[in-house]
Amino acid sequence: MTTNSDSPQNGAVDRCNHAWQRAYNKEVAGIDEDESTWPAQKAGNQAYIRAMPPLSGYQNICDFIACVTNGLVIDAIPACDAKRLFAAAKIAITAVRSEPAPPKNSRPELSKGGQDLLKAASELSRVSQQIPREADAKGA
Repeated sequence: MTTNSDSPQNGAVDRCNHAWQRAYNKEVAGIDEDESTWPAQKAGNQAYIRAMPPLSGYQNICDFIACVTNGLVIDAIPACDAKRLFAAAKIAITAVRSEPAPPKNSRPELSKGGQDLLKAASELSRVSQQIPREADAKGA
């Protein structure tokens, strides 16, 4: 796998690429020159998939899709696996988009102390409105 580190990329894709390269380098160091590098490639492919972001939250799902696409292009992910991964991402993005919105006029629940403080502040505000202002008392 060869990547151009000068090109602007997604951070998640960079993590996957670096994971692939580290695993590949570690494995290929123990392989003789006349042997196949397939075990090192397989180790790199597994590391690439483990480095992918979880399918939770909109940005992670987008990053996951970017990683699968890149993995497909660089042969770190076989096409049959990419199909399954894209299907999982499609389900996840649908779930995120159909998540119910929080109620518009909901106030957070206050603790007993918070309720007492709110009641006291309301009472203080009411009482202060009943006290004549200094300017009003002087007839201004």
